[in-house]
Amino acid sequence: MEHNVNKNTAATPWWVNGFFGLHYDLHARATDTELGATLTPEHLRTELEKVGPDFVQCDCKGHPGYTSYPTKVGSPSPGIVNDALRIHRDVTADLGIPLSVHYSGVWDTRAVELHPEWGAMNADGKPVIPRPGRPPGIVCRLSPYLDELMIPQLLEIVDEYDVDGFWVDGDNWAVRDCYCARCRKEFARRTGIEQPPTDPSHSDFPAWRAFQRDTFVEYVRKYADAVHKRKPSCAVCSNWMYTIRQPGPVTAPVDYLSGDFTSSFGCERAEMEGRYIDSRRMPWNLMAWTFCRAAPDMPAQTKTVPHLCQEAAEVMSCGGSVFLYDQPQRGGRLNSWHQDIFAEVGQFCRDRQPYCQFTESIPDAAVLVADPHVWRHNPYPFCLGESYYGFEGALHALIENHRHVDVLDETRLTDRLSDYSLVVVAEQDPVSAELLERLEQYVADGGVLLMTGAHLADLCPDLLGIVAAGDAVAGPWHIPHDGECISLKGPWRPVNLAGAESLAPVMRNQQPGFNETAFAAVTAHRIGRGQVIGIHGTIMESYLLSHHPRIRTFIRHLLTSRDISGRLDVSAPPSLEISMRQGKDFTAIHLVNRAVHPTLTPRLHIVEEVPSTGPVSIDLEWNQRPDSVTLEPEGRAVAWTHADGRLHVDIPSVAIHDIVVIA
Repeated sequence: MEHNVNKNTAATPWWVNGFFGLHYDLHARATDTELGATLTPEHLRTELEKVGPDFVQCDCKGHPGYTSYPTKVGSPSPGIVNDALRIHRDVTADLGIPLSVHYSGVWDTRAVELHPEWGAMNADGKPVIPRPGRPPGIVCRLSPYLDELMIPQLLEIVDEYDVDGFWVDGDNWAVRDCYCARCRKEFARRTGIEQPPTDPSHSDFPAWRAFQRDTFVEYVRKYADAVHKRKPSCAVCSNWMYTIRQPGPVTAPVDYLSGDFTSSFGCERAEMEGRYIDSRRMPWNLMAWTFCRAAPDMPAQTKTVPHLCQEAAEVMSCGGSVFLYDQPQRGGRLNSWHQDIFAEVGQFCRDRQPYCQFTESIPDAAVLVADPHVWRHNPYPFCLGESYYGFEGALHALIENHRHVDVLDETRLTDRLSDYSLVVVAEQDPVSAELLERLEQYVADGGVLLMTGAHLADLCPDLLGIVAAGDAVAGPWHIPHDGECISLKGPWRPVNLAGAESLAPVMRNQQPGFNETAFAAVTAHRIGRGQVIGIHGTIMESYLLSHHPRIRTFIRHLLTSRDISGRLDVSAPPSLEISMRQGKDFTAIHLVNRAVHPTLTPRLHIVEEVPSTGPVSIDLEWNQRPDSVTLEPEGRAVAWTHADGRLHVDIPSVAIHDIVVIA
């Protein structure tokens, strides 16, 4: 995998080389009284030396719009006692650590308070509210905000503090449809559509949403260009830009991709986002919150070392870099015992860095994120809502059956289709006609395509060899499996065969041999040297929402019965995730243990212990006898044999994250 810069030179930028970082933000407010009062250079140096990060991000302006440094351009918090940004800059410069800053972009409550005309407007003419109970604070991307406040403030920070980067938060995920006069006029100018639609089912709504997305990209491009012009080596990142929330080509000049995954149950977000962002082939990292709340009225609780290591393992096993989000005290002082925890997590990451950083995923199975599906079903321009349930359920079903999986949007999958032995299109509607045509050729050339959803008889009946036998049925449905059945949420679609064969019938109740209908629940259609498997209902969303083991074993049986094997044949508990990556002179098989104790619940969000899992056996095609097979880190011996072009590895147990390294 080649990043956008040469990683083999001494001049490699920090955002490429940096593998483990720290993030501190405060979101300064008008009510603060002690910002910077308790932060000293000596204290900050002691804590940073303890943890040893590759980079640091600190606070400068959060969503309330007040700065925590004495800005001359915008609104400094009245509670600034000492300039904490200056202290961070001086100490990090002395330690040789790059300093990036947290800056809130589209969400700026103070800017909208002072300039209501800058605010985004709903279709009813009222200001956009970022969250229930919050004041208006979302700016219009076409307003003077960018030129009169944001860019001057970013350049002020570059000039006064010589920072090394901006991590712009509150950006694409804060964007809402803006119906202000500026946006209405510009939309009409670009499209010829005089009246912007408000109903998502309106024929002009896709054009309206595309306009909203375009104006956001133009806004990012403008501030990124301004920063790069002032200081070319200053990195610009817009939080969550070009992640699953924003599929499609990268057109804004951001230097790397990043996001902060959910504070609770972060592994689940990281496993999907990490696999998708990695497909971008750009430098990337993900931020783990080091604290979470089990209930809104509970104070934040700091996570344990095992909890943070498990979340970090998810990111590293996908080839990403890790950074940890901690909140200092309002006076700026860091809690020392938090930094003790981060030092342990940092060492865990350092030990695995040689087998994670600058590695490339070895293609096996691919899950599609269909751009048109995301755009059609998003509640806001860049927020996922429930549109991801199908493809995330497919990801979970595959990785819990020990398949190595990449997650790609239409552009990336089209470019790399021939690399994959299995492609899954799970409850994605619509999918572009161009991609469907490419998928048909992929199957004809020997590929295997698995498609799911009640819409398939409308989307691509010829590809699946079926025809609709009626409208979709909203209620639950059942599929027989091993003398029992799997029970799934609706909708499902009755279909008749038109060239395909039936692999399992739809059942209207749970008793095999008694409740079958004449309709096929699962079909297989041969095209050329490959096949298309169709499951005609919401099986992947059902798996995401339940993780029922019968659904998982049904999918495993379906793949094995059709001889749809992966690169690896793995025997392990379903809590063990597999990721296969290629380094410069080694192959790494990552084993990430997702088991936890005690079991997480809506009232229990903290991982206290990651119990060892196993045993694990791995069998794969490997033509030549390897020079070495070790279990990393620490180069531990592992039992392995090589015969008849196959390598077999046995591992008694896995703790949190072990790596089989073949050289």
